[in-house]
Amino acid sequence: MTRPAWHELYKTALLELRPAELQLAIETAEAAIHQRLQELGKTAGSDGDEHHAMADALRGLRTLAQTECKSRSGFPADAPTVRQVVS
Repeated sequence: MTRPAWHELYKTALLELRPAELQLAIETAEAAIHQRLQELGKTAGSDGDEHHAMADALRGLRTLAQTECKSRSGFPADAPTVRQVVS
């Protein structure tokens, strides 16, 4: 089974060691996850396992941003959660 594009971007963000590039990698992965959530929301019978994986990835990205990035501008406190985007 081929991994979705968001997964590779998520993995890239997790492995990014250059602080100057980390915020952009996080934002890129988050945007890809939200795009995939919108795509799945338009199709019937979407994959629950992928939804769980994306929720975990978003939590991981937010934790990474909070602990490793000086600015959280890409992750506002009122950003929608996975449940809000899917619903």
